Amino acid sequence: MTYHLIIDDIIGVWGYSKQWVARELAKYQGQHVDVKISSRGGDLDHGLDIRRQFIDHGDVTVHICGMTASAATVIATGAKKVVMSPGAFFLVHKCSNMIDLWGSYNADQMQAIIDDLTQNKKENDRIDAVLAQLYAKRCGKKVEEIAAVLKAGEWLSPQQALEWGFVDEISQEAADIKLDYRPEMRAKLNAVGLSIAGLPEVPQCVKPTADAGTGKKGNTQPKNISTMDDHKFNTVASLLGLDTLVADKDNYVSVTAEQMAVINNRLEALAREKEDAGKAKAKAEDELSSLKTSVDALSKRVDNLMKAPGAETNDIQVKDDCADKRVTSSQMYDQIKDLI
Repeated sequence: MTYHLIIDDIIGVWGYSKQWVARELAKYQGQHVDVKISSRGGDLDHGLDIRRQFIDHGDVTVHICGMTASAATVIATGAKKVVMSPGAFFLVHKCSNMIDLWGSYNADQMQAIIDDLTQNKKENDRIDAVLAQLYAKRCGKKVEEIAAVLKAGEWLSPQQALEWGFVDEISQEAADIKLDYRPEMRAKLNAVGLSIAGLPEVPQCVKPTADAGTGKKGNTQPKNISTMDDHKFNTVASLLGLDTLVADKDNYVSVTAEQMAVINNRLEALAREKEDAGKAKAKAEDELSSLKTSVDALSKRVDNLMKAPGAETNDIQVKDDCADKRVTSSQMYDQIKDLI
């Protein structure tokens, strides 16, 4: 089948933007347009705008292929008709936004954060209410029913999406399509904040036995799927708020711009801590060097004093006070004579 528009990546300024869709739709004014969507979503602002463009264009049929979620499903609600491939999955969920908090906070700062988050939650609640009404109108369901689906945030099979009214029919021409549900794909969904609830489980592969390749029993076991756990990157996963990181078949891991910002901010913080520690160490070394210089100077002075000769000792002339008070015999005679 030939599609007039194909949206198969992130929705927004870095992918399929509302401006791009407007330019493409302008080429087919007054004509029927088939749009293929296989996107895990993106910017809700762009999604809502593109939805309105589809409504305004009028004759638009959306074909849901692959794993379509989030803002991509919002776009689909603007189509006159939605057809879903038998091998596809469909996910609607409550809105979310990036919250990047890292550091040490006092009570006042914590309260400010709580106030900001409280306001953020109120705004998200309002957006969720609008989304629930939007989907409910498309599905012909009650808002409360759709709100429950948004809260669950589970992947819907084509049959479930049809029963709920998100799509109008399931195509037959691609019944043999099979999607990749391996841990690598699940990790990519996890990386962009999407749930894996509702996806079919895949059996865990087993590592080959020690005699694999020797022709002995057991050598037909498949190789294990390589995950980031094998490389012990649990700290990075924890930093990103993920259970684990899983590499694809080419050993690549997908991360969002927001997640890269988290990693970059943490690395910058560690770099500053290292720089501060280096300055503190240099200051301590300078102080230690100064103290060592002072100690060396004092030690030298003590050593010089120990090696210097002792002071000379002089004879001390003791003054005899009685010498000036001695009386001669003539003086004694004169004194006695005066008494007689």
